[in-house]
Amino acid sequence: MSEEKLESLGSIPNINDIHAMFFDMDDTLVKYREPVLAGFESIREIVPEMKDNTAEEMEEQFRKLFTFDPVFRKEISYKDDVNARIGEILNSHGKNVSDAELKHFSGVFWRAFWKKRRMVDGAKDLLQMCKTKNIPVAIITNGNPQIQFRTMIRLRLHDFVDVILTPRNAEELKPNPLLFMKAMNLFNVGPEGVVMVGDSISSDIKGAINSGIVPIWFNNSKRNKPGDVEVAEVESFSELVNIIR
Repeated sequence: MSEEKLESLGSIPNINDIHAMFFDMDDTLVKYREPVLAGFESIREIVPEMKDNTAEEMEEQFRKLFTFDPVFRKEISYKDDVNARIGEILNSHGKNVSDAELKHFSGVFWRAFWKKRRMVDGAKDLLQMCKTKNIPVAIITNGNPQIQFRTMIRLRLHDFVDVILTPRNAEELKPNPLLFMKAMNLFNVGPEGVVMVGDSISSDIKGAINSGIVPIWFNNSKRNKPGDVEVAEVESFSELVNIIR
């Protein structure tokens, strides 16, 4: 381990000094990219026009097609947005689909998605530690509220999570500090002793820094850290549990 990383890990408080923990949802507490890839792989298997395209290419196109403003302003539902993006991907590869066909392919996508939608390894151990220590836990997510609330139910996250803030009930988006302040107000805590764990530098880490709370970059995909950001970095929840314990 480099001296730089060792020094950054020193900013993470001990479990007894943590007053609240905030988490991102997708690809932090719960797998997201893997379920999306599984969804597109299932579509590839039944659409001959897609055989020459990888699920990774389709996932990248799916991500690039997303524009949050219309969804955030409720001009289009989250479900209709996802269906529209799946339809556009199919159409761009020569598979023009009717409404009935799109409904079928969307169903194929979502069945595969939910089979792979599960907690990231070690996340439950950390949540259980928080519960044992009576540390309040919030999920702060910019993700699709319908998916996030269904995820909460399917994975029984309500057993460990006190509050979930989404674009629908918070009316703010990370990295806006107001979102993190809202979570702190709900728990009646100040920035000191509050930790935010997330995989996104732009929304989770910069939002935490701007809010005065301790940011922890969850980098289990081992990406290069931007040179202009100083942040503690962990590659697994087992590593984080060992540090705060």
